[in-house]
Amino acid sequence: AILCCNKWILELQPDFQAQKSLVQETIEATGHMCIFLLKFHCELNFIEYFWGKVKRYI
Repeated sequence: AILCCNKWILELQPDFQAQKSLVQETIEATGHMCIFLLKFHCELNFIEYFWGKVKRYI
């Protein structure tokens, strides 16, 4: 339970929340924009729409 509480406390810290992931920092360092979409949200994520169409033919 202590680890859970420590993780929760750490996640509430403003500097921790503002920290970008290594993936995001790497992408932005090359001059690109990194946008994270909701997982499995077919209206926002093109690949979900694509796989939905492909599944009809499999």
